[in-house]
Amino acid sequence: MADEHIVDALVIGGGPAGSITAYEVAKGGYNVLMIEKRAEIGIPVRCGEGISKEILPILDIEKDPSWICSEMDGARIISPCGNVMVIGPEVAGPETGFVIRREIFDRMLAERAASAGANLWVNAEATSFERVENGAVVRCIHDGKDVEIHAKVVVAADGFESQVARWGGLNTALAERDIDTCIQYEMMGVDVDPKYVEFYMGRRFAPGGYIWSFPKGENISNVGIGLNATLIKRGGDPKRYLDDFIRNNDRFSKGIITEINAGGVSVGLPIEKTVADRMLVVGDAARMIDPLTGGGVYTACISGQEAGRTIVKSLENDNTSAEGLGGYERAWRDRVEDQLVRNYLAKEKLLDLDDEVLDKVIEGLSEYDLKEASTQELLKGILEKHPELVNELMG
Repeated sequence: MADEHIVDALVIGGGPAGSITAYEVAKGGYNVLMIEKRAEIGIPVRCGEGISKEILPILDIEKDPSWICSEMDGARIISPCGNVMVIGPEVAGPETGFVIRREIFDRMLAERAASAGANLWVNAEATSFERVENGAVVRCIHDGKDVEIHAKVVVAADGFESQVARWGGLNTALAERDIDTCIQYEMMGVDVDPKYVEFYMGRRFAPGGYIWSFPKGENISNVGIGLNATLIKRGGDPKRYLDDFIRNNDRFSKGIITEINAGGVSVGLPIEKTVADRMLVVGDAARMIDPLTGGGVYTACISGQEAGRTIVKSLENDNTSAEGLGGYERAWRDRVEDQLVRNYLAKEKLLDLDDEVLDKVIEGLSEYDLKEASTQELLKGILEKHPELVNELMG
């Protein structure tokens, strides 16, 4: 016989989206359990580790040197021929505020949820999901034991490879063009500006993707690459491209690799439905990842916040049907969907740009005082230097 546990809400996945959901539900006075299949929260790190400064007021947390490595002044975009566009954090996007120690950040969020009253299990892997009258049953293996968890609502926070949403009948399929394969080195002894993240664009560096450097201090940085899956299928090797870039760049060639992480990331649009009877889907599991940068921490935090608040309301109303949970769908889309769609369209256009055009685009924007990351503002910058490119970029 499996052990039985009864909770108001079950969160499957202990990343930022899961922890923030659990925190909001516990803060609302309800019994919430968060389970994580790994033995440690935040391990392994599969992230460039850049987040927005807006996270602090959104989550009502303090800036803490235990998880903040460095604070960014902005980003540098480097074209294939070496043109550099410098942009401030208000324009650069949600990965350019802080570079963090992601494992410590994730643990902090989990500890905050626990302090609010949430229960947490590690070494607990969900194996099935079943809807029952007025709730759901999730079976899991926790420390080698079969456990049956009865919950009024279940949150799929199990990341990019999410199974839980599929078990709940939601479509999480991705087109090949909407997947990037990534590999990242943490490197010591490199020559980086600790105040700027860098993105190296173009086919010369990373066809169908880009190379990044996220500094974690004076001489340490996360240096990684993401390549589109369509290129991988044709024989592209992200590790080879990254190694070539490092070997041929004096700023990185003498660095020492201290950690290697690899994995996939979605660069498509969010899933069509993030709500079903007794279920919500949050963060990476819902494909709420910036399609242009591959960053997902900011949107994970937003979705977890809205999911937790919606669950509290649905439990108060004793209605965890898709209709009762529908406010979540509207709330997260109101906050982040426009940005995700805009960046998806930009990603699609960048996949098709050749290096010559990209050089001209970045050259044009480098000499323009960019006020915001809108299509209209970007086109203004390009128009001033290379008006002949505007029709091509809008086509």
